Amino acid sequence: MINRNYVARAMAQAFGGLAVCALVPVALAQQQPTQQEPAKLERIEVTGSSIKRIDAETAVPVTVLRREDIEKAGVSTVAQLLEKVSVNNGQGYNIANALGDSARPGFAGASLRGLGANNTLVLLNGRRLAVYAFDGGGVNLGQIPAAALERVEILRDGASAIYGTDAVGGVINFITRRDFKGGIVDGNYYKPEAAGGESYGGNLTLGFGDLATDRFNVMGVASYNKLEAIKARDRSFSKTAFLRNVDISGNGTIDRTSANAFPANVFIPGVGLRNPTANLYQNGNGCTPPASFGRTPTEGQCRYDYASQIDIVPDQETKSILGRAVLQLGDAAQVFAEYSRAEQTYTFRISQTPASEATTLNGDPLLLPTSSRYYPTAWVAANFPTLVGQPLNLYYRVLETGPRTNQAEIVEDRILGGIEGAAFGWDYKAGVLRATSKATERYLAGYMSEARLLAAMARGNINPFGFQDTAEGRNELLGAQVLGKTRISKSERTSFDATASREVFRLPAGPVAMAIGTEYREEKYNDQPQAVLNTGDIIGGGGTQLPVVAKRDVTAVFAELNAPIMKGLEATLAVRGDKYSDFGSTTNPKLGLRWTPSSAFLARASYSTGFRAPALPDLFSAQTQTNTGGVYDDPFYDSVSGGCAAIFDGKYCGAQLTVKQGGNPRLKPEESKSWTLGFIFEPTRNISFGLDYFSIKQTKLIGIISADTKLADFIDNFNPATLTSSSIYARDVITTRDPAAGNRLVIDFVQSVFDNVGDQNTSGVDLSVKVRLPASDIGRFGFNVEGSYIGKQESRLVGQPTFNNSVGTYATFGPVVRFKHNSTIDWERGPLNVALTYNYSQGYWDQVAGRSGQPRKVGNYETFDVFAQYKGIKNLTISGGVRNLLDRNPPFSNQNAYFQVGYDPTYTDPRGRTPYVRASYKFW
Repeated sequence: MINRNYVARAMAQAFGGLAVCALVPVALAQQQPTQQEPAKLERIEVTGSSIKRIDAETAVPVTVLRREDIEKAGVSTVAQLLEKVSVNNGQGYNIANALGDSARPGFAGASLRGLGANNTLVLLNGRRLAVYAFDGGGVNLGQIPAAALERVEILRDGASAIYGTDAVGGVINFITRRDFKGGIVDGNYYKPEAAGGESYGGNLTLGFGDLATDRFNVMGVASYNKLEAIKARDRSFSKTAFLRNVDISGNGTIDRTSANAFPANVFIPGVGLRNPTANLYQNGNGCTPPASFGRTPTEGQCRYDYASQIDIVPDQETKSILGRAVLQLGDAAQVFAEYSRAEQTYTFRISQTPASEATTLNGDPLLLPTSSRYYPTAWVAANFPTLVGQPLNLYYRVLETGPRTNQAEIVEDRILGGIEGAAFGWDYKAGVLRATSKATERYLAGYMSEARLLAAMARGNINPFGFQDTAEGRNELLGAQVLGKTRISKSERTSFDATASREVFRLPAGPVAMAIGTEYREEKYNDQPQAVLNTGDIIGGGGTQLPVVAKRDVTAVFAELNAPIMKGLEATLAVRGDKYSDFGSTTNPKLGLRWTPSSAFLARASYSTGFRAPALPDLFSAQTQTNTGGVYDDPFYDSVSGGCAAIFDGKYCGAQLTVKQGGNPRLKPEESKSWTLGFIFEPTRNISFGLDYFSIKQTKLIGIISADTKLADFIDNFNPATLTSSSIYARDVITTRDPAAGNRLVIDFVQSVFDNVGDQNTSGVDLSVKVRLPASDIGRFGFNVEGSYIGKQESRLVGQPTFNNSVGTYATFGPVVRFKHNSTIDWERGPLNVALTYNYSQGYWDQVAGRSGQPRKVGNYETFDVFAQYKGIKNLTISGGVRNLLDRNPPFSNQNAYFQVGYDPTYTDPRGRTPYVRASYKFW
């Protein structure tokens, strides 16, 4: 049953932010004389059906963003545009800024319903694009130039029998300009008030030829965008990993500093970490503040504040072209060709390499020999005489090579040729597509070869307790770096599709129309980490990475039937059959009903099933070794007398434990069932109100439960008396005995590979309100609300007997925002247009509790954007505005999934208040 509370809560929160603003134009309209009524709200042909029709409102809910909506959003990229779309929620969006997602650097995806990029089908002019080369699952939005778009249509019901049943969350169809004539040049410049994050770009759009008179049209767009990096130290909410007074109790400390420090700490058996330079100065430590410091004057070790050294937004540069040519053949046929190419470059800077037994591939220690000129003989003799004459086990931060810097270069091409028209009473279209995504990763600085660094340290020429004071030491460090290409990946998609539709007969209530179609596509994936990654010879890297080469073929046939049952009531039935070369055959139906008892009211409902095969890397990626994002006390080690409570050793206490990650060839496909129920009400020509309920049930959900999630649950449920756990993750926490730790039972590694992790049910409501008041002497006002309220996203992981509702929490795969909406009030008078937009994302329960152990809430994220546009000069449009007008900082989050500390980079925008200007000139 539909939960009526969903509707009430969604409506109340949507109107709360701009209630006062909305009353202003209504009151003014009541005072003005009635003007000539404008045309009824425009209806356009929308995504979701293969049957051509006059009335474009179908049985499925669709959100349409037109060219003017894109301009008013104040964005320069498609990814930024979708951040403002209410149904785009949770994991996937804004991920390009989430440092630490090393498997897909530079990826910016869409996540409808919070179901992830792999469950969101992205189309360009109704056809697929290549999946991202470093990911193999989702489509990278960076390849689509915003300047080329005429509109964006978002099909909000899941599992499309028309486009593919892997569209579990929905379909986003980017539609480019058609039959464009003329020339437009435009530019933009964004300058945050805080340091960093400056961006600028420009577009050139050309089109010539008229299909009606010239029988052809050629259109092309060339785009360039550049975004400068933002350093963590330039934002108050991200400048440190050592945060005081952030616990829910008001007096706790969040400490994600690292034991791998500069100057190096020394691991003393039976004591823990100590630093020869500590307590030498009046401030209580001899570290190198502010990046390296002692937490207390008497602690005796240095802690490294790695978060202060990173960029929280990477450098980004995008160059793209998109062209479309159409040739009219007679009166009823067109042949067309499309080509697009996008070249993107992302440069990531994270903290300097941590070097110790905690970060080497097999736990080999970084040893300082007694023969080294930098061996602290006096300190050892005075404090730890039993170690005299022995090498020292170091926990070192390689400061002098600079931040670990890697660069991802992504080149995405797409070429399409096709024909469409009418013949023998049929409307038809067919096309051949070739799309590729190629990504290359380079290490530019800071990454260290484990073999070369350990050997260089053993020669005794490197000073681990200070800056190098010899050319030999500096050269040894620089020579141990890993530079150049480290990974080359490519995904390819080749496809053919054909569709034909016509009216086949008539019923008393009207004509019955049908469509039939077929599609064939071949998908290839080739991921080639270079030799240095194959061996895992990188300290603090992603562990061993091995090649992945895989492909699959998919053949599909589908049919659609639209029939009027009675006056005002029609049904749509579609069915799709897919045959996978690796997963066999599947058939999935879709049923829709549309009821229009009057011209002012439309009710609709739909039901469909879905089938999503695992992405090729999910199946075939080799299982490799890395480390946890957070630090933990090994519960087995700590349970024995003299464990972490007495000895903080840095290897099993406050340590980044070992993780095994990768693909799983035993994966099964996801299956889903989706249905929607809603209505559109237009009491007048100027007012439209829509409400749609949705429900998506997924089984055999594919995903990775992070090692951090498993460890947190495992430790919470750990029983020292029996060395067992009631946690469902216990089977993934693999233990061994370590002779170097007194033969104690310790965690060897945590298994964190792709798996069918459980089932998930998601439901909620979407609402939209559009008010367009009549023109008056003072101008014309409009009011628009688009919101999505997820009332339930409950999941049942493997082994759990019941579902747990994760909406409004940082769930297994990231935060699931309960309610997100955008409300805009705009005013037009002559050549001037002004708009104010309120963006709202509801807070959620954080991933990690405060030190008190109590859950803590991540606050709501609310921003206002203002936009102004002037068209009073011939052929020139000038616009500008301010994003995040009130300079709202991201709310604090204790997430530990990414290198950023203090906030969640997938939930918020760290740029702060950002004025911008845009100008467009039509020269032809």
